[in-house]
Amino acid sequence: MKKLKEIFNKIKPKNRKQKNVFYLICIVVLIGISLLIYHINSRPTTIKQTYHISNTNSITKLVIKDRTEHSVTLTKENDSLWIANGKYEINDIMIKSLLETFRDIRIREPLPKAARNNVVKSLATSGKIVEVYTVDYLVDFWIFHLLKKEHLNRTFYVGHETQDEMGTYMLKKGDKDPYVVYIPNFRGNLTTRFIADVDLWKSHNVFKYKQSEIKTVKVDIPLQQSESFTLKNNGKGFDFINSNGEKVKNFDTTRVVALLSSFVNMNYESIKRNIDKQEVDTIFKRKPLYVITVTNQKDKQDKLSIYFKPGYREVELKDENDKFFAAMMDINRCYAISSKLSDTLIMQYFVLDNVIQPASYFIKEQEK
Repeated sequence: MKKLKEIFNKIKPKNRKQKNVFYLICIVVLIGISLLIYHINSRPTTIKQTYHISNTNSITKLVIKDRTEHSVTLTKENDSLWIANGKYEINDIMIKSLLETFRDIRIREPLPKAARNNVVKSLATSGKIVEVYTVDYLVDFWIFHLLKKEHLNRTFYVGHETQDEMGTYMLKKGDKDPYVVYIPNFRGNLTTRFIADVDLWKSHNVFKYKQSEIKTVKVDIPLQQSESFTLKNNGKGFDFINSNGEKVKNFDTTRVVALLSSFVNMNYESIKRNIDKQEVDTIFKRKPLYVITVTNQKDKQDKLSIYFKPGYREVELKDENDKFFAAMMDINRCYAISSKLSDTLIMQYFVLDNVIQPASYFIKEQEK
């Protein structure tokens, strides 16, 4: 310590000029050390990055399969629409995330030899198979893009996450060895982005309309026909038409606006599978509680039929003959069948709350 102090005293600047030179030298040394550290950390890796796809716009089809016989084919219809298995609209957020994965994925490191055989075996028995199809042009020069051709670009085998849960084991078909892959600056593994179950890919959207796109909305209440009504776009707003076909002048516009806003983005909660026969006979052979029909300006219709869902609260309902019957009903959720989907849906009543109100709810007291 004493020797260091003596050395410091010897090099310590004696006047202002020496101090300026001393500080300048210190700054230059610090800059040099910083540049050296940056150069060491940014040296190019010897691993050739062959897993990512820079131009994800060229991806037109993805096929994902797992070892439990789930399989989904995702097809690009246009820049804003992807379809699952040829008929189901896809969740926008999920497909965007998967395409970003192909764009950003990088090889983090090769596997140690001791771990290679176990990882390869795991990929063969429980890994997912992912096929990526892209479009190329046989003539692709300047403004000329001719003879478009879709082809299988790459096939990946996707395994489980690494022990630190920051990487994912993957093998590209044609390579001898798997790698640990990751997305730089992303914390987590990528396994959960490769989903083979088509139900999880489906968009949960039931209605998606701007107010200007709607021509008519019909709310039919089969067990209470006098409370049915129709909203008709007149170009400046909406007319309220009761079950007798008469225009109602004094209706609550605030409540009607709330009803129309429900169609901007209405989603179901989940899909119901394997409904037992007794439920089918009890529920779906009766008339629905509500039928909501939206017709757009091009006269295309979307229809949603709503049925009660069995639960633990006893309620009284009317049948088609205007007779009451008791039912054990779920007061939070209902079954629904949409004309645009082939599945039986489960929906929450609070999502439907503005839409399934009777006509009397919208009519002001003086009109009543």
